[in-house]
Amino acid sequence: MQIRLLALLSVACAATTTTAPPPGGPRGLRASEHLEVARQHDAQAHESNRWAGDAIAGSAGQGSHDQPVPLPWYRSWNAGAEHERMAAIHRSEAAQLEAAYDEACRGLTGARAAISPLKRYATGGWPTTNGVILYLSSTAGDPDALLAQIRCHRAFMMLAPANMDDCPLDLPDLALDARGAADGITVSLSVRDAKLVPELQRRTMHELETSPREDVEAGEPH
Repeated sequence: MQIRLLALLSVACAATTTTAPPPGGPRGLRASEHLEVARQHDAQAHESNRWAGDAIAGSAGQGSHDQPVPLPWYRSWNAGAEHERMAAIHRSEAAQLEAAYDEACRGLTGARAAISPLKRYATGGWPTTNGVILYLSSTAGDPDALLAQIRCHRAFMMLAPANMDDCPLDLPDLALDARGAADGITVSLSVRDAKLVPELQRRTMHELETSPREDVEAGEPH
C-alpha cells in the first residue's frame, strides 16, 4: 500500500511540472504572457483530470465485494478544477488589457502607439527630487493630445513584450503633468515609490540619448 501511494504521488508531481512563468514587466504580466500562463494551466488541468480518472479507476475493487472501505470522513479536492479556474482568470486579465488598449488607442494608428511620445518629441530634460522634467517640441501638439498618446503607448506596452525595458512610461504608479506654451511642452514625470526614482531618471536619460526624433526633423504631420 505504501509503495502504491508513493508511486501515485510521483506521478502526480510529474504531472504538475511546468515551464517557468513569464517574467512580466514592471506593471505585471502582459496580455500575451497571461495567455501563455492560461495555456500552461489548461495543460495542467488536462493532466490532473486524466491522472485523477486513472487513479479512481485503479481504486475499484478495494474492500470486500467491490465495495470501498468505509472511512470516518471524506473530503476531495480537484487540482484540475483549480487549474481551470486559474486559466480563466488569466484569460480574463488578458482580455481586460486588450480592451484597455482598444479604449486608449481609439483613433490612433498602431505605429503611433508603438513609439513613445517622449522618444518622438523630447528635446531635453533634467532630474528632480522625485523624478524628471522634460522639454518636448511644440510639434507634439496640445497637452491633451500628448496625454492621449502617452496613455495609448502605456496600454500598447501591456499587450506583449516589445523590447521596451528602458521606457520610463512603463513604470508603475507613474504621475505625469504636461503644460503647453507657444515654444513647446513641459512634462513632469514622477513615481510614488522613492526606490524607483533613480530608475525613472535612468530610463528618461536613455530615452533622450537614443531619441532620433526623425518624425520631427523630417516634418512628419501630426
